[in-house]
Amino acid sequence: MSRQLIVIMGSGETSPTMVGVHKEVVARAGGGRAVLLDAPYGFQENAAAISAKARAYFARSVGLDVDVDGGLAALRRASWVFSGPGSPTYALERWRGEVETALRDHLRAGRAAIVFASAAACTLGRLTVPVYEIYKAGAPARWTPGLDVLRTLGLDVAVVPHYDNAEGGTHDTRYCYLGERRLSAMERDLPPGVAVLGVDEHTAVIVDGATVEVRGRGAMTVRRQGESVAVPSGRRSRWTSCAPWSRAAERPYGGAPPRGRPNGTPPRRRSP
Repeated sequence: MSRQLIVIMGSGETSPTMVGVHKEVVARAGGGRAVLLDAPYGFQENAAAISAKARAYFARSVGLDVDVDGGLAALRRASWVFSGPGSPTYALERWRGEVETALRDHLRAGRAAIVFASAAACTLGRLTVPVYEIYKAGAPARWTPGLDVLRTLGLDVAVVPHYDNAEGGTHDTRYCYLGERRLSAMERDLPPGVAVLGVDEHTAVIVDGATVEVRGRGAMTVRRQGESVAVPSGRRSRWTSCAPWSRAAERPYGGAPPRGRPNGTPPRRRSP
């Protein structure tokens, strides 16, 4: 492989929804060694079971034999690298340094396809949502430094998966369980020029060289200063032409969630 290829999934990374995307990306990667990075969930007692389930999914549904981690040498030799659920901050602690450099080198040189979902996807941008600490432990709403791998593609963003999450029912769990109130507060702390790159659940954003394509059930949303532009599933274009943070004010839906909608669901987002 000799082109930059990265896939950001909002969720559903080992569901039937994403089988077609995985097969397509594996074909584009051109074969070779496949590696699963287990750091995001490595602290869990059932980590081995999660890895086994993922390996079985890729073998059965994608026809891909995946090695679990294997260390830095295996990562550097890989042509396809995957990581998914767990804690973004736990993963960051283990990836800073050599793993971070290897991922950036892969993307810069086009040596491997990087497929990151859920918690792992959170780590790709300049800033990361410490979702476990905020949503489950009551820490103040704040950002933590990310790997900033996407800067290799010229993207100065904070990646927020699970963007359209609705599990809360009576309370707002959009935006990776932050909800509008907390995301709005965190957005004020973003450095100038940094946008939120949201990926809906069961949705994949495929960046292949200069092109970007959205696949799956939802959309990719770019939000800046409370205003958003959505790129719907099925849209494919050159990345520079769908960089909506540069024109987010043109077709916004932003602002506070309207009253009377379950889970604070906003009106339908407009696409650029």
